[in-house]
Amino acid sequence: MARLSCGIQCSRTMLFILNIVFLILGLSLLGFGIYLSVSKKFDVALSEHINASVLGGNVLRDIGYVLIIFAVFTVLLSTFGCCGAICKNRVLLYLYTLILSLLVIGEIVAFILLLSSRTSIRDSYQSGFKEFFNEAYSNNHTDLEKIIEDMEIEFKCCGANNVTDYYTRNFTVPSSCHEKQDVHKPIFSKGCAETVVEWLWDQFPIIGSVLGSIFLIEIFGIISSVALAIAISHSTYNEIL
Repeated sequence: MARLSCGIQCSRTMLFILNIVFLILGLSLLGFGIYLSVSKKFDVALSEHINASVLGGNVLRDIGYVLIIFAVFTVLLSTFGCCGAICKNRVLLYLYTLILSLLVIGEIVAFILLLSSRTSIRDSYQSGFKEFFNEAYSNNHTDLEKIIEDMEIEFKCCGANNVTDYYTRNFTVPSSCHEKQDVHKPIFSKGCAETVVEWLWDQFPIIGSVLGSIFLIEIFGIISSVALAIAISHSTYNEIL
């Protein structure tokens, strides 16, 4: 029976290291998911003004729950991979391959759905932001007004759709709508709902690059685990130990 080749041994080592990285990633996502669920703020990853109030409802809390579930899944998956690589256990390696393959398929489906629902996501956000804007100024919620005005300064925008949101409701146009917060300067032409959506989509290439790198690593994990499991099946008992 053939011994495990140098290449397979290297793949085994890389598979172990890869899953250690996955384990660390899973634990990090778990902590971030808990943070989102509790604080409902995205200030760690994005802008301090992108929070639950702006997005509306329990969006960030739900995202946090999804991250927690994904993190637990990642930790369990990496455990299978590490144990399979160390113990040279074919059952764990095949189980790891199956779960990781399903994860890759799920990621591809989620990516396609995200791209296909871009318009509905944008419309949903803009509708939610308009409600948030009306709630803030109609009921004189100074804390919510402060969030909107901070966003107007940061993103150089004015109102939900544009400055007419202030005029049609007889609201005073704040200095945050003007360049350099000077009432004698021009008013920002774009509304914050559109501007923030554009900003979020501008981050997509960065997020896509990270996800693409993870995808390639996952493909490597699948190939390495299958190759190692097949090599183990063709090795003698003493060679496996």
